[in-house]
Amino acid sequence: MSNDNWNPDDFLDFDYGNKDSQKQNKKANNQEEYKEYLASRKAQDVQPPTKVQNVKRVKKKKGKARPEHSPEEKAALQQAREEAYNRYTSNYEKKINKVRKVKANKTSIFLTRIYLGILGVFLVSLAIMDVLPLIWLIVLIVVLLGISAFVLPRMRRGGKKRSTKPLATLACLLLMMIYVTGTAYSLGTLSFLSSTSVDNDKRVGRITKDPFNVVITGMDVDGTIDEEGRSDVNMVLTVNPKTGQLLMTSIPRDYQVFLSDKDGAMDKLTHTGFYGVQSTIAAEEDLLDMTANYYIKVNFTTVEKFIDAIGGVDVYSDYEFEPVKLKGWTVKEGMNHMNGEQALAFARERKAFEDGDRQRIKNQQAVFEAMFKKATSSKTMLLNYNRVLSELKDYVEMSFSSKEVRSLVKMQISKNLKWSIYKNTLTGGDDLQPLYGTGGEYAYVMSQDETSVSHARELIKAVMEGQALTKDSDGEVQVQGAEEGGESETEE
Repeated sequence: MSNDNWNPDDFLDFDYGNKDSQKQNKKANNQEEYKEYLASRKAQDVQPPTKVQNVKRVKKKKGKARPEHSPEEKAALQQAREEAYNRYTSNYEKKINKVRKVKANKTSIFLTRIYLGILGVFLVSLAIMDVLPLIWLIVLIVVLLGISAFVLPRMRRGGKKRSTKPLATLACLLLMMIYVTGTAYSLGTLSFLSSTSVDNDKRVGRITKDPFNVVITGMDVDGTIDEEGRSDVNMVLTVNPKTGQLLMTSIPRDYQVFLSDKDGAMDKLTHTGFYGVQSTIAAEEDLLDMTANYYIKVNFTTVEKFIDAIGGVDVYSDYEFEPVKLKGWTVKEGMNHMNGEQALAFARERKAFEDGDRQRIKNQQAVFEAMFKKATSSKTMLLNYNRVLSELKDYVEMSFSSKEVRSLVKMQISKNLKWSIYKNTLTGGDDLQPLYGTGGEYAYVMSQDETSVSHARELIKAVMEGQALTKDSDGEVQVQGAEEGGESETEE
């Protein structure tokens, strides 16, 4: 068999396709494969030339065909090509399998299932809570699903880097902790609202649109909300969600009232705390000629715990003084940052002022306004909401339903309303009268001032009807357009 046209360069020039091999091994691999080729030629009785004489490398010329090989040589070359290609593809697939097709172990599979279960419960709890605006909820769901789609495959199979799988596992565990906390947050809220809410047949139809009145009664006792005591703080909040107006009407603790549930007997408002919250509400409804749609009953402990839960409040003081209830701490004239204990001492002080109880009412209004502004900020609502609820569980009673509270929270987060807050206080004269609470004995009472009571009724009615309030040159709250005694116009 003639081998005159056989050229070893035809084999050595063959591209094996093993481009990912290290360059320093390329030459050795080619030589090894060439030896294998020679052995296969020998086995087929095709003898290569013992010495290549006068065989010059033929430069390819355009249009000139390569020398033809014998069928045996072609078959051997083809077989070598196939073997080389098979080795290349086999090595490549092994490397790819090590990187991308590593089977997930049982631990990864277990964590994945637990993760998906916790995520599902968390999303369901958010939907049930219904405190986030719809667009916020949709965005949150999309983000969480996107994060899950990124983390879970890497936790199960890893990635190109060895650290990918451990980092993905750690991220998965952290996310599960967040989901568990969020679920507890939601369930805790529902539990709190159901435990503090009482039946109410006076509620409005749409609490985020209809105006309503809220009676706030603060008992002068510490401990849980079932402790009885005097009604030391008495305030009516008139809220109009459409106009964003909030009117705070404060009633002095010693104000003269007539008890409809006691056959019209005369007493001072603070004594109604001993007769029950409904007695307090009835007396204030009769006094201000309004319907109390809701009430909130709190005590000293409630105020202190609430303020601490929201991180303290900034309160403005008209005077510098040292509260009797907190020796060693001085309230500065101007703005003061207060914790719960300090704010309570500030709101209870009256002996340090010439106006006594009248100045105390102003201080109580200042504390409540600071609490309201801090609590209705989006940041506070989102970061401290669960802490507030857990702190107040045994220290508050209210007639808002769970759904109504969640609707108000959702409205505040969605719209971030900037409430216009107005404050009004009833005034009266100093008197001694035989009171129901003293068994008919004479005691101090602040007698009703008809002008003050009539003005308070007018302001409450204006807010309920959507009319705008304003302040006159003396800082007194008036119905806009009625400062000169004219009739105010109702806003459309």
